[in-house]
Amino acid sequence: MKTHFLIIPLMMILLFASCSNPNFTQKQISLIPKPVSFELHESSFRFQSKTSITIKDEDARKAVNYLGNMLSAAAGIQVDVSGANEFGDLHFTKAEGLKTEAYRIEVTSKQILVKASSESGFFNAVQTIRQLLPEQIESKSVVDAEWFVPCCTVEDEPRFSWRGMHMDFSRHFFTVDEVKEFLDYMALYKLNTYHMHLTDDQGWRIEIKKYPLLTEKGAWRIENNQDTVCMNLAKENELYQIDPKNYRESNGKKEYGGFFSQEQIKEIIAYADERCITVVPEIDMPGHFKSAIDNYLFLSCTGEAGWGKVFSTPACLGKETTYEFMENILAEVVELFPCKYVHIGGDEVRIESWQECPKCQAEIKKHKLSNEHELQSHFNRRIEKFLQSRGKQLLGWDEIIEGGLSKDATVMWWRHWAPQSPKIAAQKGNDVVVTTTSAYYYDYLNDHNPIEKIYAYEPVPADLTPEQSKHVLGVQANLWSEWIPSFKRLQYQAFPRLIPLAETAWTAKEQKNFKDFSHRINKHYSRLDEMGIYYYIPAVEGLKEKIELTDTTTVNLQLAYPHDGVEIFYTLDGSVPTRNSLLYTEPFVVKKEGEIKARAYKGEMFNDLKTAIVSKAE
Repeated sequence: MKTHFLIIPLMMILLFASCSNPNFTQKQISLIPKPVSFELHESSFRFQSKTSITIKDEDARKAVNYLGNMLSAAAGIQVDVSGANEFGDLHFTKAEGLKTEAYRIEVTSKQILVKASSESGFFNAVQTIRQLLPEQIESKSVVDAEWFVPCCTVEDEPRFSWRGMHMDFSRHFFTVDEVKEFLDYMALYKLNTYHMHLTDDQGWRIEIKKYPLLTEKGAWRIENNQDTVCMNLAKENELYQIDPKNYRESNGKKEYGGFFSQEQIKEIIAYADERCITVVPEIDMPGHFKSAIDNYLFLSCTGEAGWGKVFSTPACLGKETTYEFMENILAEVVELFPCKYVHIGGDEVRIESWQECPKCQAEIKKHKLSNEHELQSHFNRRIEKFLQSRGKQLLGWDEIIEGGLSKDATVMWWRHWAPQSPKIAAQKGNDVVVTTTSAYYYDYLNDHNPIEKIYAYEPVPADLTPEQSKHVLGVQANLWSEWIPSFKRLQYQAFPRLIPLAETAWTAKEQKNFKDFSHRINKHYSRLDEMGIYYYIPAVEGLKEKIELTDTTTVNLQLAYPHDGVEIFYTLDGSVPTRNSLLYTEPFVVKKEGEIKARAYKGEMFNDLKTAIVSKAE
């Protein structure tokens, strides 16, 4: 009998041990961006069907709704949200004294306590909780998983206030649903500014009610050279296939295009706002304006639209009707977008047309301007005055510095070959957003702009004084869409490079460490898989474009960097490799002329093709 009494307590101990919340190790945690402070404790908190949330401040509502929606979709958990209970399982409370986007989290086995001073602070805290949960939390349908969060203490705040991503809709167009999906990617990594490039020479993408031709005709085009390049690339790489839903038949012609109605713009802004993301519009002027001039020819200096050697003919700045047209457009734009800024572009303007225009030259003489660069600055100041009358601030690419910078304009520094731009702006007291081609142009191929380079890039120029450095608002990466004709290709170009950008934007310079970051980002690929993101995988290296052989040659392939689950497949007959082609396991010998093609695969994802022509040496 005594034996039975000993067995019962032992069984109870084992039962309680099996039901206790698990411990986590530091290696299992992969928060990006890296927080200011993270302390891991024993045990964990478990989300379950009876989990409740207490809100003590309405500023937490967006964050709680976002978390609740994710738990409902992926875990089937309907959390009870109330302001009545003194303490729920999750407790969101206001903490005066914290910076706007800062937050604190305390996780125990019984409760999660979240403190912040603003909507964005609470929302950032929820994104950290999101990353502490299993990656299955990203699922759009209910999955079977254990929803534990490690016990920990987190204190956090961002380095920069502007943490941005840009999408170009003019060259190739993307839908409202695709925009929403991208905004969710941004939210995960605490990016807070979404720059919509809505107009350019190749297409006008926003409804302007006063000028209906801008979208009736200006939003559509017959296929251009950017389309044909993508179609040729698509013969061997389906990621370059142009999305067929963006075509229409008009007067017997096949046209590419699309645009957002004003109601759709409002829908996008509301969706972003629920994620504490600010949407900034860009309406290019006075250059990159051909899609408008094509349909309102009075805007040009000659009554015709056209191109110079490189850039399109800009709007005429010697006509009052030009200024009225611009202001009428902006009057509708500022009513749609509640953000502080309106981006007017201002880059790559073909000033030669103004040199030849009597009206522009008369405008220069009338206002005692020195040259055409000052004429553009004169235009900028007029537009800025109009925007200020509507409570907005002018934002432009760094060419707006040439000819004189107005005192309140904000500059986007993109030309890395113009390193003086941020210095000039900061010296004058103007704010700067860093978005240089050398680090943050994600339409550039991944092979030439890898994550190591992006992570190592320090956005605050070394020649700025501490006081001038305060004018650097933050960083932004750009996705120009000349060669991005589909959302899948956009994902491929953006990821994983969006992730090191996010850490640079958030984490203090002194806390960054690439070895540590590499460990953390490797754990995020399974999360990207769960989100259905088609991301870049390491390139195949070792295949020269031309291989000469006298008798035989040995080809040695490798991946640019290690990545779990990635394999190399190749062909020797010039055909495009698939997962049914030759699997590379060791160096192979080539004995005859021909064409070798190789490509990396991870599941159904593949990388850009690498090709070598094998020929006999002379």
